[in-house]
Amino acid sequence: MEIPDQIAKKARQFFLSFFQKLSDDMNTLVDAPVECTLTDVSIIRGEDDLGFLFDSEFSSSYALEDGLHSGDIHLLMDAPAAIALSGLMMMLPKAVVQKNVKSREYTEEIQEGFHEIANQIMGSLNTRVEEKLAGGHLFLDSVEHLASGAIPSSAKVGNTYLDIGMEIKVSDFRAAPAHWLVSRGFVNALLKVEMPGTPEELAADAPKETQAPAAPPTAPPARAVDDYEFDISAAGLLARSAADALPAPDEPGGLRVVMTLPPFLLNESAPISDAVSAMFPDGQRILGVESQGILVRVISQGDVRRMMGAFHGSKAATPQEKAILSQAIGKLNERQKMVTLAARGTIDQAADMLKQHNLFALPIITDAGVLRGFVPAYSLLEYYRKKAS
Repeated sequence: MEIPDQIAKKARQFFLSFFQKLSDDMNTLVDAPVECTLTDVSIIRGEDDLGFLFDSEFSSSYALEDGLHSGDIHLLMDAPAAIALSGLMMMLPKAVVQKNVKSREYTEEIQEGFHEIANQIMGSLNTRVEEKLAGGHLFLDSVEHLASGAIPSSAKVGNTYLDIGMEIKVSDFRAAPAHWLVSRGFVNALLKVEMPGTPEELAADAPKETQAPAAPPTAPPARAVDDYEFDISAAGLLARSAADALPAPDEPGGLRVVMTLPPFLLNESAPISDAVSAMFPDGQRILGVESQGILVRVISQGDVRRMMGAFHGSKAATPQEKAILSQAIGKLNERQKMVTLAARGTIDQAADMLKQHNLFALPIITDAGVLRGFVPAYSLLEYYRKKAS
């Protein structure tokens, strides 16, 4: 389907800028070079158009624009790129990642890793969406792996989509294709254009002469265990949410509004100097220590100060301090009794645990032990203050 020049121009401007930011964000996340390049912009509709995209094995993530309810967006990533990003993010050995990419071995571990990758990618896009679209907000709804020829269950064959072609190159792996399928309504709202549509879509756009009574709200579908998504900034979500829009304190998964994301995480083999650099020049108050992707320890600024001394940094490091800084961070807090809460937990549970264990931040993990973020005490205070107002 031919794309109007105005839509193509605005889409290119927006996604060229976003892909540059996404490359930088992914470089940081996987600690390896990532290049995201715009390849094509087109309008597609129908089973033939969609089927053409899915002639290979893909990983798909689906996000809703739930601030203004303008539409949705899919990210479709070729399996080798999804495997490479997930493996590097989980700090798997390079040889293992190369083997998995070559064999296209898509394990449950890789799927969980891609879930985290998708969460970060949609969070990166959400930053641009909130800058561009007043009141807009993206929410990652689902992630699935698709065999060749399969179409995501969330894609509607009869609808009109803007297809943004992207090529993604991860480290020294071969560049792989990816596609962003942006629904017509979301395009219209985000880029301030009028996308072509089917007669049914155009009729739905037309103003209604009479307003039908609103249907009673339906209960949201029950979420699977460990299937909760979180905002990139709990403080940001709290600030823009009215008290009655915030989840109840006993609602499973309500932690999404009081969590800080993304969590700062170091591998247990990293030197202690990395933690010192993150905490003092960069301002991180707490960080996680992981082994093979699993959270094993939590380190705070207080832990580092007790080890290095209150005056560390005010004068040149002594030989003893240099020796300490070169040791692996996994040697810190080895006898620490981990206190964590599952992602499906409630705000009340987090508050009780912070009080019981005298903590200023509580790590939130998946059932597999992957760190999702921290619930700091100040976020809970802000939540309860807002609920009480």
